[in-house]
Amino acid sequence: MAKNNPQKTRLMKFRPLLSILLFGSLFINAQNNPTVKEYKKVFTTYPFSDPDPIPKPDTKFYPYFRFDGFTDKPVQKEWKVIEIENDYIKLMILPEIGGKVWSAIEKSTGKDIVYNNHVVKFRDIAMRGPWTSGGVEGNYGIIGHTPNCATPVDYKIINREDGSISCVIGVLDLLTRTSWKLDINLPKDKAYFTTSSFWSNTTEFEQPYYTWMNTGIKAAENLQFIYPGQTYIGHNGEYNSWPIDEENGKDLSFYKNNNFGGYKSYHVFGKYNDFFGGYYHDEDFGMGRYGNHDDKPGKKIWIWGLSQQGMIWEKLLTDTDGQYVEVQSGRLFNQASEGSNLTPFKQRSFAPYQTDTWTEYWFPVKQTKGFVKANNYGSVNIKNENGWLKIYFSPLQKLNEKIEVFENDKKVYSKDVALNTLQTFKDSVQIKVDSNKLKFVLGGNKLVWNSAPEDGNINRPVEIPKDFDHNSIYGLYLQGKNYISFKDYILAEEKLNACLKLDANYAPALSALASLQIRKLDSKAAVASASKALAIDTYDAAANYFYALANLHLVNTTDAKDGFDIAAASVEFRSPAYTALSKIYLAENDLPKAVEYAEKSLVNNQYNEEGLQVLAVLYRLQNKSEKANLVLKTITTLDPLNHFADFEKYLWNNSNESKLAFTSAIQNEMPEQTFLELGIWYNNISRKEDALKVFSIAEPSAEIIYWKAFLENKSVDISKIKPGTSFPFRNETAEILKSLIKTNDQYQLKYHLALIEWNRNNIASAKELFLQCGTKPNDPAFYGAKASLFKDDAQTVLASLQQAIKLDPQGWRYHKMLAEHYIVQKQFDKALATAEPFYKKHQDNYLIGMLYAKTLLLNKKYTEADKFLTKLQILPFEGAIAGRQLYHEAKLMQALAEMKNKNYKKALQFIADAKLFPENLGVGKPYDENIDERLENWLDYECYTNLGNKEMASKSLDKIVAFHPIVDNTVMNFLPANQLVSAWAIEKTSSSQEAEKWLKKQADLYPSNKIIQWSLLAYTKKQSNILNEDEKDGEVRIIEKL
Repeated sequence: MAKNNPQKTRLMKFRPLLSILLFGSLFINAQNNPTVKEYKKVFTTYPFSDPDPIPKPDTKFYPYFRFDGFTDKPVQKEWKVIEIENDYIKLMILPEIGGKVWSAIEKSTGKDIVYNNHVVKFRDIAMRGPWTSGGVEGNYGIIGHTPNCATPVDYKIINREDGSISCVIGVLDLLTRTSWKLDINLPKDKAYFTTSSFWSNTTEFEQPYYTWMNTGIKAAENLQFIYPGQTYIGHNGEYNSWPIDEENGKDLSFYKNNNFGGYKSYHVFGKYNDFFGGYYHDEDFGMGRYGNHDDKPGKKIWIWGLSQQGMIWEKLLTDTDGQYVEVQSGRLFNQASEGSNLTPFKQRSFAPYQTDTWTEYWFPVKQTKGFVKANNYGSVNIKNENGWLKIYFSPLQKLNEKIEVFENDKKVYSKDVALNTLQTFKDSVQIKVDSNKLKFVLGGNKLVWNSAPEDGNINRPVEIPKDFDHNSIYGLYLQGKNYISFKDYILAEEKLNACLKLDANYAPALSALASLQIRKLDSKAAVASASKALAIDTYDAAANYFYALANLHLVNTTDAKDGFDIAAASVEFRSPAYTALSKIYLAENDLPKAVEYAEKSLVNNQYNEEGLQVLAVLYRLQNKSEKANLVLKTITTLDPLNHFADFEKYLWNNSNESKLAFTSAIQNEMPEQTFLELGIWYNNISRKEDALKVFSIAEPSAEIIYWKAFLENKSVDISKIKPGTSFPFRNETAEILKSLIKTNDQYQLKYHLALIEWNRNNIASAKELFLQCGTKPNDPAFYGAKASLFKDDAQTVLASLQQAIKLDPQGWRYHKMLAEHYIVQKQFDKALATAEPFYKKHQDNYLIGMLYAKTLLLNKKYTEADKFLTKLQILPFEGAIAGRQLYHEAKLMQALAEMKNKNYKKALQFIADAKLFPENLGVGKPYDENIDERLENWLDYECYTNLGNKEMASKSLDKIVAFHPIVDNTVMNFLPANQLVSAWAIEKTSSSQEAEKWLKKQADLYPSNKIIQWSLLAYTKKQSNILNEDEKDGEVRIIEKL
């Protein structure tokens, strides 16, 4: 596909520093300026609630907490709305719901460019629980949906010099300590809006690099996804043909043809392509998205699935607006899950002090019968029908250009056109042409499209070499690096140590291990690892960087300088090393040298926010107000929500107005974390006085008080602070807590240090600190956390949970944990005695309801469980199948009882009931081929055999053998224990050798699935007690009775 050159009129938010303050005068043909309104609007809202007070340091989303309360009872709730509109488009942004572009309307038709949900209906879908469908949602950090997708973010409205209006939203991501901003801009004379991302890693480490723009559009039978490509990549890196499915011959680019399988994730791949979109052929209307290929090579389609399994989400996520799909753009080719690690499509990292910026365009497409190419000038469609060449063009801005069409090099059409914005151009000419040899050109090179099917094909490999050994030295190292990129540091360390076991001198693994050791607060070990790498190659850039970093944490400044100096010779580590050196010289009060290195850190990395901030502080300390203000202006132009810049202005002006400007800009869900990040930043560059000023302005919290006490060298008093959901996680806080604990006996300091140690997988230290707290804590969440940490010590778990319940008798989480503990201990009667009375007092809590049903089953009260499950109303959450599995188990256990009593006809009825999907249990029915009924079919076989019905018995076996267990889009269509049932059926229809061979193949395919490994052991009559009670599902419990 030919490259375009649309830069001449493109509004980009980010330019080189010299010109960054000058953009904005690019547009002509002025029309009515956009307008902006900020107001409150009442939406029918299904709110979320019930934040989890128990910290979960061993999870990926720590220090965040989840919300567990969801409802099907709506309220009328006011939400803050930012409304921006020009002559063509009206945008609605909701800064209290993650800053989503909630709606975008093309004004002449009144049609929605993106899915417009007229209710706010939160459901348990995201990392922290609540999420609501529709609009345009930015995701940055480690996974989608971003932790702030349903909560307030910082925002600012800016009237640009070019007449456009921006609403900039953003927040600090605690999981990576990176800061993201999204500039949603509406120009005055264009029929598009842009989203410009600014994402900055202001940490000394590489961080996970997940960022996808997730846009909802309405689903419709006639919707076509306009996604040029040759293949699509799955979450696990697997690939399939696109757009034609090779297995069923369907054109997957049409929504209606996805009526098979389960959820769909198509990461469309294989074309050098910079746009995508969707078109509603019945409405002759669509939407498009455009952005440079280097900015966003990833292009994804998400569909809930057209079976009832997916369609139940229509009414769960909206009241009146119908089903939606998602069109997404990403910085990587796929949203990689763990399995993608073993393919070419690995995870990438965000380098230390790296800042990335990119811009995307979103727009309507009108009356073009579809489209084949689009950019910020417009969308074109070319049709060759019945001897007529038909040309359609939907312009996004005023144009006075030439439109030309060529067949090979021969011009077959040419016309000068003067078009107003969204004035669709249509023309046709009677001519016979080859549809595969056409070229459309707008204005020389503003928009170019080639029809050749191979145009734009890329030849990037999609398969890893067959002989690549993932357990080789390099293979294990790659896996370790990949796990670092996933923020799975425990597995990363395992793989790196396995690599070093094969080759103790493999320097890249030693450097990567050093980085993990610094994260774990073990800088001495990091120095040893990095030193060993330097002993192999003294110029190794990564080894020098982590050697320096570890020494810096140990206050070995000379060695730190030496390491950073040599690391800076490498382009990869130059900016991080110079940034670190500037901070060292600042700490030594060598301000000229600190300025020199701060400036050097920007030469190769002009958007290095850390370097710019250090430079601003240095100019303030030198009292160079003009230079300081210029740097601050640069920062705020890049990052209008930069709280550091606001605080520096306050330090310069020392006025109430500047103080208010600083504090009022902090509007996000967790203002305490904004103050902590900024105050700790000043402390890290040895500006303790400035840090103290930040903490003095903040509302007191336990962690704020720790820092104030540390900086003022005073005693800690947190007696008035109530336990909350703000959990410490920073290494810097761990260091000061170690210091404060020496002179303070309040348990909270040890508890909070224990949480950080636990999060760093320093389990022994965490346990010791918990034990030192004794029975002083009066916070039930402390005992809930303690029970989780000491999960292998039954006595401690029991005592902790009993104490938590004593402190909070109505706390459902503690009763749930206690019942689950009794299940693990096989004390099923005590589990039921815990769950039943609590549920009966809290019958609106379906999570406890499901646990109550499970305890009834474990106590063999199958009829009672069955009766209870017919009444239980479960509000679904993504991936939830537990309620239906409990129902399934209750029915089949009753079937077994009837079979034991030789009531085979009655048993068959229970088996038939087990195949149903009752709506109240929160699971929609998949397509038949994706329902694993092998166990039911085996029980049918046994019943029919005993009834003497050989034909039906044989059919039942055939169904088992015919079932094809697969993993599609990371979702299994099978229940693992049923692999054993297949082996039984293969033995009956073939031989035991074939059955064992098949089962061994399944065990090899899924080595980490314990139930499949149990199935193999059970079939081969080997000891099969590898599952504890909590790991057994209903299928296992039923099979154990056969």
